Amino acid sequence: MRALVHQMVPGAGGDLATDVYLPPGAGPFPVVLQRTPYHRRVLETLAPTFVQAGYAYVVQDCRGKWDSGGQFTPLVHEAEDGLTTLDWVANQSWCNGRIGMWGRSYHGIVQIPAAISQHEALGCIAPSVAPGSFFRDWLRYDGCFALGNAVRWGLTHATCRTQPAMAHFCWDELNQLDGVEAIARRAGFATPCLADWVGHDTYDEYWATLDQDTMYSRVTVPGLHAGGWFDHLTRTQYEAYRAISEAGATPAARSGQRMLIGPWGHQTMSNLGAEHTHYGDWAFGEDANLDVLKYEMRFLNLHLRDIDDGLSDEPRVRVFLMGENRWVSLDDWPATSTQTHAWHLDGEDHSSCGLRPDGSGAVGARSYTYDPRDPVPTLGGAVYWGLEQRGPVDQRSSIQRADVLTYRSDPLDAPVTVIGNLELDLHIVCDRQDTDIVARLCVEEASGAVICLTLGSLRCRFRDSWSDPSALEPDTPTQLTIQLGQTAYTFAAGSRIVLTVTSSDFPRILPHPNHMAPLFEGEPVIAHTQILHGREHASHLRLPVVEGV
Repeated sequence: MRALVHQMVPGAGGDLATDVYLPPGAGPFPVVLQRTPYHRRVLETLAPTFVQAGYAYVVQDCRGKWDSGGQFTPLVHEAEDGLTTLDWVANQSWCNGRIGMWGRSYHGIVQIPAAISQHEALGCIAPSVAPGSFFRDWLRYDGCFALGNAVRWGLTHATCRTQPAMAHFCWDELNQLDGVEAIARRAGFATPCLADWVGHDTYDEYWATLDQDTMYSRVTVPGLHAGGWFDHLTRTQYEAYRAISEAGATPAARSGQRMLIGPWGHQTMSNLGAEHTHYGDWAFGEDANLDVLKYEMRFLNLHLRDIDDGLSDEPRVRVFLMGENRWVSLDDWPATSTQTHAWHLDGEDHSSCGLRPDGSGAVGARSYTYDPRDPVPTLGGAVYWGLEQRGPVDQRSSIQRADVLTYRSDPLDAPVTVIGNLELDLHIVCDRQDTDIVARLCVEEASGAVICLTLGSLRCRFRDSWSDPSALEPDTPTQLTIQLGQTAYTFAAGSRIVLTVTSSDFPRILPHPNHMAPLFEGEPVIAHTQILHGREHASHLRLPVVEGV
């Protein structure tokens, strides 16, 4: 393996530090390109894998990070710098004019912005566990401020060129502080992007210029979108796959999208062994021990080296069916054979029953009191890697709280397989102008454990528009739709479907003070919320049920 280290790519915002690893021989070679804010030196260990497969492997520090010039502003310059880098690589003597982009998390974020350049040398992209709509999926969760993400990632990776000293504080301490300035005083340094993320508290031009939702129709190349059922960023993989398949700029883009989702979290996508077959409280068996990079290499080979080992004949969507712990292939996402089953909320106040498949529940309501000074602790689901506990985790310690409503089905007579996007329609009455709703879909196992499968959140002011928030009318019924995420899970006969509803999830979400003031402003007040049910206000869970997979 040969290396060309510390090559400087001329860029508009500063020269971009780039390392190149080459196979033996004269070349030229197809190229796998990876761009990173985390230091390209760390990626050197991947070079032999790509080089031995016949690729030149190119890794680059993002603008303003490590050895690259300029100022790092997260998310902002990736389209411009991606195009600059594609141009530079394509004009090198060792490049044969065929480039693919690959990588996870922020390494995935940079790919769609580069792809919309429609550069003639770009042959495919392979982003995984990467967000695309940052107001909904990374720095907000459908409008709820993603405190754990914003503080931990921002301070660690977007404060300075390298990484700041952080041993003198703990994240739990920072999560308790009241605002960006207080965090900066305790940490000893300011993080400008954190102030930006806090300051733009509606979907405005700042977010719109970053949003990859608006980019998908300009993508011209095939893509492989990989993720994990318990990764906090994976919603973008479904949306990118779907949007480019429907509206990509070329037939190759529309027909060339693929998706792979396994029972993993953000940091376990690339692992093999025990960390790939166990997550949270669950073990998924050896079938979960899929070599994701090997699968991605098949995709790269198809589009960069014209080597088809049968991949082109395989279904475009492959997901791990939890509960049965096996892989299933689907014709599309969502699966065309899906039927939506409505489970209606019911039950008396403070009961834990009331999830029924047979029409509207009885007319009534259940209520809870949310105090922002005593939020429900984050516990399980698709949560950021810095939070504990993660993934399929027992919820019984949370559902004992008076501010968490729990709805249980009767024991199922037969297995129910759910594959697809989950939604919750709620009719609420709240005595405040605004609040958050946090819901989790769970399964109650024979052991009594209540395991979280998916979760969703909504800041009520954004129920009709991300850009034009509106206050709740206190003490007036209001309908909401909560996006509960995606899953593939078979509820076993005898198990119960469980839904929990509350208004906080700390530190995943900054506790909502229950008023319309900007983030970190105003004194928190207590909110009283009712969940209505019955014919007129038919709150219900919508499950995509599939048979015969």
